[in-house]
Amino acid sequence: MEDQLIKIEVNIDNMNPEHYSHLLERFLQARANDAWLTPIIMKKGRPGILLSVLCAETLLDMMRELIFKHTTTIGIRYTKMDRLICDRTFKIVYYKGLQVHIKQSRYQGNLVNESIEFDDIHRISEVTGESYKLISQRIWSIVKAEKLT
Repeated sequence: MEDQLIKIEVNIDNMNPEHYSHLLERFLQARANDAWLTPIIMKKGRPGILLSVLCAETLLDMMRELIFKHTTTIGIRYTKMDRLICDRTFKIVYYKGLQVHIKQSRYQGNLVNESIEFDDIHRISEVTGESYKLISQRIWSIVKAEKLT
């Protein structure tokens, strides 16, 4: 599937880094497709942060408002971007009686990636006390065994 998104970028050099995680949460709660921070070196050798936000064009005004409200930036850059998305489906397996979603991605009908939903691993770890690593290994064993049958 193909569509278009807006990529918004702003440079930040004078904001308390303790606010960064809250800032990213704001954009994701406002339905941004993604938001991230990248360390950069700006003019005059000043360290800074590049805030990047991907969103639908219909959300651009809201994202601009959030940026000016919650950051110290005084300018915003944005561009339209084309995006290609693999078809995605979910397969369900069970680990210790708990449901686990396996995301399967296909390009032109061919399986190109499988991944365990992170939230499921987290939930199972909370319930069982097992490590993420152990849970992941055991879930992949279940997935492989089911493919053989």
